Amino acid sequence: MSRDYIVIILMWVIGILAYLFLTPKKRYRKVLFALLLCQTFVWVSSLLHVKYHLLAFPVREFPKATEVLVTTEYFFYPLLSGFYIIFEPKRSLAIRFLYLSLWISGLTVMDVMLEKYTNLIEYVHYAWYLTWIDFFCIFAVTNLIYQWFFKDSSHFHVDREAVK
Repeated sequence: MSRDYIVIILMWVIGILAYLFLTPKKRYRKVLFALLLCQTFVWVSSLLHVKYHLLAFPVREFPKATEVLVTTEYFFYPLLSGFYIIFEPKRSLAIRFLYLSLWISGLTVMDVMLEKYTNLIEYVHYAWYLTWIDFFCIFAVTNLIYQWFFKDSSHFHVDREAVK
């Protein structure tokens, strides 16, 4: 078994164990919602990157079905987005921006290491800073939609009282 498939298996094992043991029980549903939401954006982004020959995925799980690596693009990165969202501090905008930047920087380092040391990702006409910008936009939009979807209903009661 090649190093590439070992990395793929490790991502699945680490991701599933992290979901089961690091996610607070009350937030399983919210992490899953964030994962599915982020998955849609990563999916479209990845397909566009492959179509326009910016990225390539030489080693894939389903080479005849898709030109995208399913493990990173449909499972691991969206799962990390779910963890980012549920553990995000509810403080000032500057702290939240710093938190997002640190998550994206760590994710970019991981992506660059996958590109450098494995055949899972190949930057054709791409660079690490484009990965950073892409993930930053995807995680920020995912977080905005997540916050809108799970907004606290107590805000509406305050608004109704203000109208009366």
